[in-house]
Amino acid sequence: MEYGTGAIFGCPSGDQRDLEFANRYGLPVIPVVMPEGENQGNFQIIDEAYVGDGVMINSRFLDGMKPDQAFDEVAKLLEQKTIGNRPMAERKVNFRLRDWGISRQRYWGCPIPMIHCEDCGVVPVPKADLPVRLPDDIEFDRPGNPLDRHPTWRHVKCPQCGKDARRETDTMDTFVDSSWYFARFTAPWANDPTDPKAATEWLPVDQYIGGIE
Repeated sequence: MEYGTGAIFGCPSGDQRDLEFANRYGLPVIPVVMPEGENQGNFQIIDEAYVGDGVMINSRFLDGMKPDQAFDEVAKLLEQKTIGNRPMAERKVNFRLRDWGISRQRYWGCPIPMIHCEDCGVVPVPKADLPVRLPDDIEFDRPGNPLDRHPTWRHVKCPQCGKDARRETDTMDTFVDSSWYFARFTAPWANDPTDPKAATEWLPVDQYIGGIE
């Protein structure tokens, strides 16, 4: 399992979807966070979950604490309790990051500057040979990646051993380009992609619209 613990967690008082599920099936809804200064005896969750900040209620030894403080106290308690001379739990940060597949099997895109060699593996194109330029004599007469069918462009020598190798024929997704091209506008006449001094002076901007979709 890549993410999560396998346990199903529901908090109908603090999540609108969980609340609607609980109301639909007649499940009890017990508030665990209420706004500061609210009267606990009068505070109810009926049709709208409370997702704001506040203080803990109906949570035994956590009552009266801010949620962040309560999280910390629970973590401390679990770290202190032991099972077989080992802590019951330990703190861990789970990032929901995933690898981003940036490659596309098409002609229109920035070439991926990598070379595949049977002996050396995947080797970057030397800086002196950048940028990698796409061929002009391309054919779109059938489905598939036209660069993978080009008779000459994909065939190169390995920069490390000099043996026959092949270019990476996938191209980058357009989001790779759109994630940085605006920095070029800060120094449009520079020979390098960007001028760090100009980019530092002008960026970030308050609002930039690259395209309305």
